[in-house]
Amino acid sequence: MQYRNARTGLRDIDAAFAFMAGVLMLGVILGTLSYCFMSDGTVELLGAATRDHISFRKTADFAHLLLDSFFVSTLFVTAEFLLGFSALGQLPELAVLLYRGSGLGLILSQAYVSTPRGRLPFVILLIVPAAVISCYALCIAAREAVKMSGRLLRVMLIDRQCLGLSEHFRSYAARFAALEAAVAVSAAVDCITSLLIAAEI
Repeated sequence: MQYRNARTGLRDIDAAFAFMAGVLMLGVILGTLSYCFMSDGTVELLGAATRDHISFRKTADFAHLLLDSFFVSTLFVTAEFLLGFSALGQLPELAVLLYRGSGLGLILSQAYVSTPRGRLPFVILLIVPAAVISCYALCIAAREAVKMSGRLLRVMLIDRQCLGLSEHFRSYAARFAALEAAVAVSAAVDCITSLLIAAEI
């Protein structure tokens, strides 16, 4: 019986992560569709921002790139961490995933449309590896935040003392500290790919 329960719990965790990944991918689709219906002026502004971003990566040093990439990804993970302390934070936690995915969809769409086909593989390699790692960490962060919000909601609705809440908080904080390590890896990958590939774009 214990073995069966353990397997069920593992499936539940995988299903929760798959749901978060699905929400993020929905954001990517929405971002791509948004790009298709943007006005020419907005597309031009987005293209100028993309060119400035690539130009920055060509000239910035490793430390500056590392801090910039780490800071951006940390903002999303921190948002999930803080929203986890709200008993009604489930929808905002999912909204963070949608927002991150839509931004990625816009970036990929802009890269596909504006980059010459010969250079497109370099742009994809510049964007995708670090994005995959950071999005993986963000999906786990959203899963943990939703679980914590659900736990706090049950505390509010059930009129009895909740034992072990401090232990849950310590575990929650430890998981997010580990996610920050994944964000650091994502930032390092982003820097390495930038230094190796940006000069080719």
